[in-house]
Parts: sequence; C-alpha cells; structure tokens
Amino acid sequence: MPPGDPAGPAGPGVRHDLGTRQESLIAALLTGGKPPAGLDGQRVRAQAIAMVRKRARAVARARPELAAALGPSFGLLFREYAASTAGAAHTGGAAADCQAFARYLRADRHTMSRTARQALRRAALGRPPRYRKARTTNAAS
Repeated sequence: MPPGDPAGPAGPGVRHDLGTRQESLIAALLTGGKPPAGLDGQRVRAQAIAMVRKRARAVARARPELAAALGPSFGLLFREYAASTAGAAHTGGAAADCQAFARYLRADRHTMSRTARQALRRAALGRPPRYRKARTTNAAS
C-alpha cells in the first residue's frame, strides 16, 4: 500500500470501476455524453464548454490572421467544428487543431471573404502565416 493511501490496496475490480468512471467522464467532456453517477451534470457541461473555448483561444493564438479574417464568426465556427469532431483524438496541439479546423471549414464550403479563404488555405496546408508589412509615411520629407 502506497504511503498516505487511505483507501488501502486497490484490487482489479476497484481499478476497473475507476477506469469505467474515467472513460465516462472523458466521454461526457468530449462528446456531451452522460457524466458518471455522483458528478454534477451542469458542472461537467460547463467544463466541456470551457475546454472548447480554451482550444479556440489556442487556435486563435497559433493563427491570429485566421481568427481576424473570420471575425466575430470565429467562435461559432470553432464550436461547430469542435462538436463535429467530438471524441476524435487531438494530437499535435494547437497547430494540428488549427490545421484540422481550417480543413473542416474548407470542406464545408462556408462563405467567407477572400482574406479568410487565403488564411484558411495557408492554415490547412500548415504553412506559416503571412504578415503584411506596415506602411509607413515619410514625415521628414
């Protein structure tokens, strides 16, 4: 028994039950499934929403030009994407999530501006963002 373990040694049945409850919690967080018994469903749903928002912020930080090009619709479009891919394995962090988000939008043929389409194409292909140089005026002349 590990030091400080008040539950004592965990047998195979206890481990299996814990594993089942953990899988149920993950499913509830990612796919909107029913949370395990004993957990507050409203809190689990709130946490699921927070996780999607966190992913959206990470994508917006990874590709600010994409978030800017999509404007106010970025959040809604990302939530749609996250719901459509619920339960899919997300590996590779924000960059991979951004690439998958861009591919989702391109495949879904959302109507958007030329700037947004260009940003989507670059993000879907994993190319670095393009930044335009700021125009400066020569006030000394």
